[in-house]
Amino acid sequence: MAKKQKDDDLTALSYEDSYTRLQEVLGRLENGDTPLEESLKLYAQGTQLAAHCAAKLEEAELTVRRWQEQGETTDFEEWRE
Repeated sequence: MAKKQKDDDLTALSYEDSYTRLQEVLGRLENGDTPLEESLKLYAQGTQLAAHCAAKLEEAELTVRRWQEQGETTDFEEWRE
């Protein structure tokens, strides 16, 4: 039940909030003075946050592709405002 609650909380996060939390987790892990048990929990949380961020980016990319005519995309290097 606790894992289900965490999954529900994670899906409610925006990309920006998830990314901020991921950066915080990475900072704590990179600090190097976190006990092993806590590091393992942070690592697990970080992988979940990274997957959530990737899913949000994928969702955004699919939305943009739907907006573009015939599914054609423009490479970022070639994009102009």
